[in-house]
Amino acid sequence: MAELIWGINPILELLRTNPSRIKEIYIAKKELRGKVYQIVEKARKNEIPVKVKKEFKFRLPEDAKTQGVVALVKEYDYASLDEILSRAKKSDDMGLILAVDEITDPQNLGSLIRSAVAAGAHGVIIPERRAAGITGTVVKASSGAVSHIPIHQAKNLGRVLEELKEKNFWVAGLDAHTKTTIYQLDLRLPLVWVVGSEGKGLRPSIREKCDFLAAIPMRGNIDSLNAAVAGAIALFETIRQRYYS
Repeated sequence: MAELIWGINPILELLRTNPSRIKEIYIAKKELRGKVYQIVEKARKNEIPVKVKKEFKFRLPEDAKTQGVVALVKEYDYASLDEILSRAKKSDDMGLILAVDEITDPQNLGSLIRSAVAAGAHGVIIPERRAAGITGTVVKASSGAVSHIPIHQAKNLGRVLEELKEKNFWVAGLDAHTKTTIYQLDLRLPLVWVVGSEGKGLRPSIREKCDFLAAIPMRGNIDSLNAAVAGAIALFETIRQRYYS
């Protein structure tokens, strides 16, 4: 089954990392400059058809900002858990994985994936049900970061967390209602950060799987953060402790 992705950076990143996934590229203007020209050149080198269209007639989200470039791609190929574990084992860095629990907003998921890549995480785990999958909107929100990290879609997130614990990972969940803060934890160990849904946070069944629960301390007149922002803070506090303390 084919899907659509859009935007200059996401398509350029896919051409760099996995061009075989792209079936066709559509460009809405004939003036080929800068990164659009790079897209055309890389497509030609990989024998990917490029078609110029005056306008796109695809069914895209109303807020989709295509930047004049759309690609028809093969359905996203999710990674196995073993692929993520193998990547972590081969790395010189301590294991770091991001898991999300029922994140339904594709913008939040895309931002979390981008943060995970920037923090050097070895993989991302998302639930199969009641959660956003890897769609064109997620790819665009990640600015193409989806192409740089293996993403596993778990049929049962709790079971996967248990499996990771058996592989010597520790599981830390973000929970705004706990008294322990992320700055009080020692994050210098193989770690899975779990970020809960936008409205309800972690499900009780997932909270029970966590070895630690931690909050991000607030000093202003709000009591919680956007899921993508909270996840990014946790990931980069991990990096700070491991490499910059």
